[in-house]
Amino acid sequence: MRDADRNIIFDCAVNLANTITEQCDALVELCDYIDERVPISRRIASFESNADESFHNLGFYFLEHKLMSDPDAVALLEVVKALEQITDCFEELANSFVRYNVTTSGELLSECSTALYGASRMTQDIVIYLRDKAPSSLILRDVASLDKYKSKYCKYYDDAILELFSGNIDAVELIRSKAIYDAFKVLFESFETLSEKCYLFIISYY
Repeated sequence: MRDADRNIIFDCAVNLANTITEQCDALVELCDYIDERVPISRRIASFESNADESFHNLGFYFLEHKLMSDPDAVALLEVVKALEQITDCFEELANSFVRYNVTTSGELLSECSTALYGASRMTQDIVIYLRDKAPSSLILRDVASLDKYKSKYCKYYDDAILELFSGNIDAVELIRSKAIYDAFKVLFESFETLSEKCYLFIISYY
């Protein structure tokens, strides 16, 4: 992989990582100001559209420069794909707040949004570390930490689902709450996928 190709790929990766932090900031705002969920969800969707455009442009670059035959470039592309998938999941979560007409934001949602804030910032750091060729031990430490966010959320999720199905909660509220918890879970799983792709890239091509 030429330095010029590497720079182009990392430009896209950094752009996507920045988009993730912007989406996360907007999601935290949505949880704090739930009555503004519709305009905020649209803003999160607009961030995702920009991420799609950036990723598609990178795909055209790969085709033009025949990079799919370059294993180093393809491995790095897998990291970028994982970043783009996170932006999709943020959009889907925001849309779920609107789709299921969520009008209240409890302690669990605040805890989840706080965890996502940490994961998004760590993602941004990892991408910069990879771009700048930081020591592998430093990157692997943060990659391992990023992976733990999903495990932590799964504990929240299990407790929340058990509580939902243990009480006499209204059926509509049960469906609404479970849909939001599931969307959060998918988003945390997308960060887990990113950590896996980063780990494979580091041990194979770093």
